[in-house]
Amino acid sequence: MKFKKPKFDSLSIGVPLLSISLKLADSIEENIAKEILIRSEDKRFLTSWQCCSSCTKYAIDSIIEYRKFLVDKKIELSKIKDSKLLKIVDCILEQTRDFLSISEKHKIDRDHKYLSEQLDILRGNTLDVLHKLCSDSNIEESKDLFRMRKIKK
Repeated sequence: MKFKKPKFDSLSIGVPLLSISLKLADSIEENIAKEILIRSEDKRFLTSWQCCSSCTKYAIDSIIEYRKFLVDKKIELSKIKDSKLLKIVDCILEQTRDFLSISEKHKIDRDHKYLSEQLDILRGNTLDVLHKLCSDSNIEESKDLFRMRKIKK
């Protein structure tokens, strides 16, 4: 008897002012979800906390690179009819764009504290979404990615 790999039943994501429930359509979505998680492990803005202006600048550069990657994943997901993971990627992209708009209006040297606070919000929301993606879909979560995640009380 041959055993089939279990499929995702469903996934429920909640971020401030938004809650999405989804069922990943096929293995393509599953593979994209895993790739997003793997690539997220290496993103400076998700795995380190800011300490100075140069650290914040490097984090912003990391966010720009991450945004480009997510846009590429969005293009792949757009080929899947009724992709629910696409909504998750859109959510992260929207928050990323909002942060980048804020960062363009403020100077790192002058407004470092404010940008760090906004970066913490973006990091927390993004990690919450990625953590929920792991826990609800039985994808093994990376200890490196979530080791810096602040515990919500």
